[in-house]
Amino acid sequence: MSAADDELTSVSYAEALAELEAILAGLEREAVDVDHLAERVQRAATLIRLCRGRLAAARLEIETVVADLERAAGDDDPA
Repeated sequence: MSAADDELTSVSYAEALAELEAILAGLEREAVDVDHLAERVQRAATLIRLCRGRLAAARLEIETVVADLERAAGDDDPA
C-alpha cells in the first residue's frame, strides 16, 4: 500500500466531501495555472473514487442488514 493509499484510508467520507467542495470553490473563484489545475483535478478524481467506494460499501452493508432482518422476520412468522 502506498503512502497516498494510507492517507486516503484515514480520510472520512465527510472530510473527502469537504475537500471536494473546497477544490470546486477554489476552481470557481480563482484563475488557476495549468500545473496547479491538473493537480487539483487529479486530487478531486481520487476523492470522488474514495467517496464512491465508501458509498458502495455502505450500500452493500445496509442491504445485508436489511436482508438479515427480513430473513429473521420470516423465521418468526408461524407457518
